[in-house]
Amino acid sequence: MRAVIVIGGSGFFGSAVIRQLHNKGYEIYAVQNKSIIDSKDDISVITGGINGLTAKRINEINPVAIFHCARPTFPYFRKLGRSIAAFKASRLNNYLLRQIEKSGIIAPLLFASGSLCYGNSINAHDEKSPLAPISYARQYLRGELPIVRASQKNNTPVIILRFPWLLGNGSWFSWFYLKNISEKNIVPLFGNGENYMSLIDVDDAAKLMVKYSENKIEGGVYNIFSPIHKTQKEFALQVSTHFDSEIVNYKKIYVNGLEVAAMEAFTSNIILTSNYQEIIKDFPFNNLTQTLAKVKD
Repeated sequence: MRAVIVIGGSGFFGSAVIRQLHNKGYEIYAVQNKSIIDSKDDISVITGGINGLTAKRINEINPVAIFHCARPTFPYFRKLGRSIAAFKASRLNNYLLRQIEKSGIIAPLLFASGSLCYGNSINAHDEKSPLAPISYARQYLRGELPIVRASQKNNTPVIILRFPWLLGNGSWFSWFYLKNISEKNIVPLFGNGENYMSLIDVDDAAKLMVKYSENKIEGGVYNIFSPIHKTQKEFALQVSTHFDSEIVNYKKIYVNGLEVAAMEAFTSNIILTSNYQEIIKDFPFNNLTQTLAKVKD
């Protein structure tokens, strides 16, 4: 049986990756930090977070791929917390890369990144677009830099997948949309709503991460180009129609305002394209209606 290691398996995206790997019959070793991983009989849990993933352990597992879906968080401290998290992520990612190198394995490390690192632009970002991080990515990118540098080395199979907004029952969509729908039957509109968003079903994103691991591709950066492009206003309208809810200005919900980083994320144009569309060109993406039908309020 093909073995894989999943870092961040208890999170919104990492748990989706585990589901896809489980469906495909992989032998899964999930790295657990603070949050408990819902382990099944055929999922082995490695405790201690990334620090528990030693070169010896990696060599013993001999994985065909390592999936990195983790990011340290300190949400109660907001911007300061993200700075602390970036420092911790950088240290842990350097440690992880050293342990992989010491283990002697040649399996690819696939790292899940986001698209805010490209910055606000009405033009679609491809892999050659310069990094101009905004919002949360200002701090997060600092934690990712060891992975970015490793992906640029020809002898290192490190693959960075940059995803658009991950849409599903969790994370930002639950915090800002499902919570308001459930409690007040309203959907927020941030600013004028004319900015464009690229979105992808979280399960589609997880399937693609597995698919990229199974294709013999070089290390580097790959944007996950999704066909779902909506203005924020179009997105809010479709969500409100699906849940039979009213669209309201966000100021009526968040009377004390939102953190600057959150507003910057929700009001920026983040559109992805890719110079490497061979793997995803025939992928059966879920459309927004199909994704919303799977989401519970």
